[in-house]
Amino acid sequence: MQRGGGSKVRGNGKIRGFLAGLALAGIANIHSATVPPNDKALAQPAPLPKPDIYVETYVTGYNTVPGQTDHTPCIAASGANICGRRDAIACPPLLPLGAVVEIKGKKYVCEDRIARKYQARFDINCDKDKRCPFEVTGWTMVKLVLH
Repeated sequence: MQRGGGSKVRGNGKIRGFLAGLALAGIANIHSATVPPNDKALAQPAPLPKPDIYVETYVTGYNTVPGQTDHTPCIAASGANICGRRDAIACPPLLPLGAVVEIKGKKYVCEDRIARKYQARFDINCDKDKRCPFEVTGWTMVKLVLH
């Protein structure tokens, strides 16, 4: 005696439902070939801008003379000749050589390393200008320029 008085093959509805679901899923994943490749809707979103990072620190200035550096005052830790340049700065070791920082609207390139006893400072290369170290020294915000 059969219960439910139904068909002899059980589960047909479940199989048909499963196959219909697969078919719909397949149709949903079909992309139209008529969409032009330069369509604005398909364009990659612009990368998010990197946040500005500021550090409040003590900044000093130094001259490229043997009394304030080592015996080769014009050769920085990066190997660059910094004599005659006013865009070089000695940075703490946490920043890589070649990194760019901005202090009071002026950009500097980390070409040199700060002395070990002053690990949290930045030291601006003032070249031969004897007044410059006194003009740049003090607490200020340093912006790390991220590329």
